[in-house]
Amino acid sequence: MQVLRKAAALVAIGAFLGGGIAHAESPFFEVQSLDGRGNNRAHPEWGTVGEGYTRFAPTRYADGAGQPAEGPNARYVSNRIFAEGGQRYLSERHVSQWAQVWAQFVDHTFGLREDSAVDASIPWDNEAPLETVRNDLLSTPMRRSGEVPGSSPREQKNIVSSYLDGWAVYGGSQERLDWLRDGAKLLLPNNLLPRRDARGNSETAPPMTGPFGAITSGPGVVTGDMRGMENGTITAVQTLFAREHNRIVDRLPAHLSDEEKFQIARRVVSAEQQWITYQEFLPAMGVRLAPYRGYNQSVRTSLANEFATVGYRSHSMVRGDLSVVTEASRYSEAQLKTLRDKGFTVTLTGSKAEVKVPPQLLPFNPDLVDDVQLGPLLQSFGRQDEGLNDELIDENTLRSIIFVIPGCQPRCLTAVVDVAALDVQRGRDHGIASYNDVRRAYGLAPKPSFQAISGEATESFPADPELTPGAEIDDPDSLDWISPGQRRTTVAARMKAIYGDVGGLDAIVGMMAEPRLPGSEFGELQQAIWKKQFEALRDGDRFFHAGDPALRSIKARYGIDYRRTLGDLISANTDIRRDGLAHNVFRTHPSMG
Repeated sequence: MQVLRKAAALVAIGAFLGGGIAHAESPFFEVQSLDGRGNNRAHPEWGTVGEGYTRFAPTRYADGAGQPAEGPNARYVSNRIFAEGGQRYLSERHVSQWAQVWAQFVDHTFGLREDSAVDASIPWDNEAPLETVRNDLLSTPMRRSGEVPGSSPREQKNIVSSYLDGWAVYGGSQERLDWLRDGAKLLLPNNLLPRRDARGNSETAPPMTGPFGAITSGPGVVTGDMRGMENGTITAVQTLFAREHNRIVDRLPAHLSDEEKFQIARRVVSAEQQWITYQEFLPAMGVRLAPYRGYNQSVRTSLANEFATVGYRSHSMVRGDLSVVTEASRYSEAQLKTLRDKGFTVTLTGSKAEVKVPPQLLPFNPDLVDDVQLGPLLQSFGRQDEGLNDELIDENTLRSIIFVIPGCQPRCLTAVVDVAALDVQRGRDHGIASYNDVRRAYGLAPKPSFQAISGEATESFPADPELTPGAEIDDPDSLDWISPGQRRTTVAARMKAIYGDVGGLDAIVGMMAEPRLPGSEFGELQQAIWKKQFEALRDGDRFFHAGDPALRSIKARYGIDYRRTLGDLISANTDIRRDGLAHNVFRTHPSMG
């Protein structure tokens, strides 16, 4: 009877935690819930879907309750601080494009804000000084983030789980996972992500994010996270891990049930993503964490608003160009013609083919993986340095994304999205504290001047005949590149002209203007924000790989080890040989390791 009572208690606990232990065919370990619930037994709601962000700095609302703080127009700021002016610089530490690709994939695992119906579009003036792009919509569309009901001051919520738990692959609801599953495996027709009509009616497929809102019908692929089509690079990583799940299933004994195989593969895939993040990605970025001391149930993994809204928005790392070099024999003449017809630039040199992917073919283009092929695409991310993490944002890919408004009568109208401006405005929407208040909250001393923030020699405009005295901030010549890495005016001078006083500086603008620390891709504030959040994501996760006995048992029973590099996974799931990839694909220079 005692044995039966113990079994009944375990079933009840498993059901409460959202785990699979209550299922007759569940594996020998506790199954992690899909939505994060129950990871922390003392606080089951921590890190769950719909939980409010935490904060370290005080809120900054105009009325103290929820009205966004006033500030200079976000596009005005973007045109004067973030405009690249035709110059882009690459990582001085030879961090590869895999860093920004992986950063986005991880972001799609543990963070997603919710839109409200409240319009917060950023006004746009086509005739404004320094404006170079026409926007017929006369605004950059934006909605206020949804709020935690009853919160005061206003607090936003995270609508995915705040854990590195494989969310991007498996999703956070049983309904979505049931659509994605094919027995023990994930649905992968022709070894590619399933299209919306893979089970018949595309309208019954789970929603995905499109360029103009949620996609609930028509073409496209389906992944665990709604954002799996945002760009071709993220679709490629989603494909990689869906294949990896199925590869693990194939290695398991036939006598196991589908449920056992599925949950074992899910556990390993989640641990692989954690291992890559902490053993490869963070070290490549130069983020050094305190030593791991084991699981601590008093640590809250929940994303901080400062991390989600400021620290993790490293958009300057994104490059607008992608070049894939591979064997020409991969493509038939018909395939090469298709690539050219779609707008790719294809150059054949001897036995090699170079496929250049223009920026406009990256967003919401699930065909990219099939057109270019997964292996060469993933390989290419490790061959090019990522963008230097500074204040410059790629113009075509992020800062002035032009969309044609359907109709074209009597002429085509355009709408423009500026991600940099949205980042600034989103900080105000979320009540993010000023730059110096965020620094204080993360244990850093405030900066007394704009010059001290950027580390430049001056925060004054030069006496230059090319500049209009008294109106330098609106003079296009203020952004001229007069030598490599040097503009006619300093970032500090432009920040001072825009904001006047350091006390009103938007946190994200100050953070991006900081010089990088030695051995890191980040300045002082961004480094501190990342360190604090990734330590919490590690220390407060009961299923973190370093302390998870289930993973040790899986290795002992089936010989499957989660400790595999990203290069190992690419080689195991594509036709790219392991020696065709760097030992550490997050670095382009062999000496960097």
